[in-house]
Amino acid sequence: MANLQSTYTNEHLQKTQSPHWYPTEWIIRTMAGSYPNLALDKRIYENAKVLDIGFGDGRNFTLLKNLGLKIYGVEITEEIVQSVQNKAKHNGIDCELKVGSNADIPYPNEYFDIILASSSMYYINTPNSFNDTVAEYMRVLKKGGVLIANFPEKKKNFICKNALELDDNVIEITNDIYNLRNGYLFKVFSSENELKTYSDAFLTNISTAYLYENYFGVAISMFILVGHKK
Repeated sequence: MANLQSTYTNEHLQKTQSPHWYPTEWIIRTMAGSYPNLALDKRIYENAKVLDIGFGDGRNFTLLKNLGLKIYGVEITEEIVQSVQNKAKHNGIDCELKVGSNADIPYPNEYFDIILASSSMYYINTPNSFNDTVAEYMRVLKKGGVLIANFPEKKKNFICKNALELDDNVIEITNDIYNLRNGYLFKVFSSENELKTYSDAFLTNISTAYLYENYFGVAISMFILVGHKK
């Protein structure tokens, strides 16, 4: 796992060298948009605490700030944390960033109003399981708090190609065209209904969406999950 962390850290350190931040489109649509099948009251944002877990290069911080949220974040190495913290300060964004992981979030119980997991919740670091991730997310999320996350679609997403299939919809990545995530374990789903059924154990008022895009031969196929902690 150390080599994987090193590769991931180098990737995000390179991205933080850019003076610009461009939020991820599905997050803009989900957090700022209005759709008939999306149960997300935007009035909860003002001064609410949001945890951007696996924040990467911090690209969503400007959006979160503009929505009126108090920004917290967790990433897997101190190098990423310090680099993005410095960039945030330079851009006038207040945030608190710490080292942690999906199964080890360094915050107290029921601390956050919102958890944003952009391309992060589905990573599983052994010896932990996806159930450990869910338990940790629910530990730090307030009752009634909102979880916003995305998951790769098992059948079409490029990252799933030639992956090793393990138990309980967990796959091991073996053929990442960017040579970044090989060796990682991912939790994936095959349908919105499957994702809803799984999430019903810990969330209520669940909304899901399906997104498929083909970027010049690279298929991005995923499910979006919005739900409130039971």
